[in-house]
Amino acid sequence: MKLGTKTIALPALVPVVITLLLLLWTLVVYPYSRYGDRWALWPALISLPVVIAVHVFLIVRYRPRWGYYLYAAIHAVVFVPLWFGCLMSISKDSL
Repeated sequence: MKLGTKTIALPALVPVVITLLLLLWTLVVYPYSRYGDRWALWPALISLPVVIAVHVFLIVRYRPRWGYYLYAAIHAVVFVPLWFGCLMSISKDSL
């Protein structure tokens, strides 16, 4: 995929898509989940290791690596607090 003069790998969109899916999942199950409902929590819990794995894949697979390191760092700054917030909303518990 081309943005200006830079080429960006299409798999680079996967972490953002997972983030959007996490938000959508939270919005859908939040009204129906109760304290201790594991069925609602597991998809949100799994999203963090998947995002980390995709970022590692991007850093290893594509060049220049510094761009993917920067992308992973910026995405982590946004994703991790959002992830904790979604977990707290779904589980009805504070971490």
